Amino acid sequence: MVTVRNDTQTPLDETFDAFARELLEEWHVPGVSVAVIDGDQIFAKGYGIASFPSEPVTPETLFFTASTTKSFTSAAISLLIDDDTNARATTGQSSPASQNEPLTWKTRIASLIPEDFVLPDLYATAHATIEDALCHRTGLPDHENSFGPKTTNVAGMVRNMRHLPMTSELREEFMYNNMIYSTISHVLETRTGQNMGCFLKDRIWDPLGMSKTYWTLDDALAAEKRGDAKLARGYAWDAAAEQFVDEELPDFPAVSGSGAIISNVLDYAKWLRCMMTRSAPLSAAGHASVVTPRMVIPIPGNNPFKAPNLYALGWFVDTYRGERIIWHSGGWTGFGSVMAFLPERQWGFVMMGNTSKASNYVQMVLYFRLLDQLLGTPLDERVDWNARWKKVVAERREAFAKARERLYPSVPVKLTPPSLPLDKYAGSYSHPGYGAMNFVADGERLIADRTDQEIAMEVKLKHVSGEFWMAYLHVKHRDDRDVQVVRAEFYVSVDGTAGKFDN
Repeated sequence: MVTVRNDTQTPLDETFDAFARELLEEWHVPGVSVAVIDGDQIFAKGYGIASFPSEPVTPETLFFTASTTKSFTSAAISLLIDDDTNARATTGQSSPASQNEPLTWKTRIASLIPEDFVLPDLYATAHATIEDALCHRTGLPDHENSFGPKTTNVAGMVRNMRHLPMTSELREEFMYNNMIYSTISHVLETRTGQNMGCFLKDRIWDPLGMSKTYWTLDDALAAEKRGDAKLARGYAWDAAAEQFVDEELPDFPAVSGSGAIISNVLDYAKWLRCMMTRSAPLSAAGHASVVTPRMVIPIPGNNPFKAPNLYALGWFVDTYRGERIIWHSGGWTGFGSVMAFLPERQWGFVMMGNTSKASNYVQMVLYFRLLDQLLGTPLDERVDWNARWKKVVAERREAFAKARERLYPSVPVKLTPPSLPLDKYAGSYSHPGYGAMNFVADGERLIADRTDQEIAMEVKLKHVSGEFWMAYLHVKHRDDRDVQVVRAEFYVSVDGTAGKFDN
């Protein structure tokens, strides 16, 4: 029996309430919901606004949970492995659903979806396993800006990876990758002939009573229309106008196993309790597999815990003040989330908010407060995470302001003008993995509109010297602290035309 409580025993007391509301205002986050799991009790509250003008956040409010979906993807594969193991034990054959070789963590992806799964490296293509994908060691970096428009399906996204450069050897280093998780969802659907959302509902969500968890935006909106749920809307803070602006609700099927789930903190509390207690529907072997670390995460990174930082299968594994903490965060357009549990204490939390980036900052400040309260951290040993995040933001703004000096430290005093007039650089440039980039001349800049992609952005080029430029990747509705700045170069052909653009 699990009891949801909101009483005098709660860690979400009046002091926490006031702190949470203060952080929401300071970081310009409309709302956040929080659930704390302590043994067989769940304490949950909502703070702020789910959708303007006045819909409040409650523990039942739905949010896009982004990369926390990865834990369900690895769990789903564990169930398929169990199916094959059990079928072989009873009949000597693989499960009826597959009619293929028995599935294991070591099964090579190319043996399951050979036409679709092709990496630029032949060895990596032939040898990358399910385990390699789920612990981010395929040698392929994230390439998140290559995600196409909402018309791109999962199979199309997987097929596009053959055009994306690898930056490491297979199993050489940890490189977080969203599309490789969607690849594994494609494996599951190919293997079972079942939509992954339906599989998760049948095998995990329904058995756990997660009745307010959905796989697609259409499903969540249909539930809202029926009056079964309220879906939070995502927002961004416009600092110049000093107001929130609407973010378009994410609807990109290709994210699939990397970040598709829509849910609330009460349903996720059930998932965390399953993980903490190592209970059904996952088997003991499945539980052990998904939380066993496979890779060391390189430093520096954005992990708040002290090294060594580890990654299992859809879960980060870290240590805080001697306690093992298993966790994952997520962020998507207009939304941010985090979940964690301390298995030895049977304690955990989940938080969901409705801004990108800033929600995660607020959540980190809040959850370290809860962790320090739980573990009795002396006041003089507690990290002021709010101050630390302010420092990080200030450093990012400073780096943005000094981007030219960083990227081009040896620019000559007398700059070389470009070889061609600005309008001669305008035009369409294409990459087989990233698609077209159509530059138009705008004053002294060149601008390409890529706002129809999953990562909606404008690419703005500013001339530096000769054929060298600065490329500003302005993600829609994000301020300067989140603008990525990279080097760019045009190559002028012998006929005097700009034939190639590289960044």
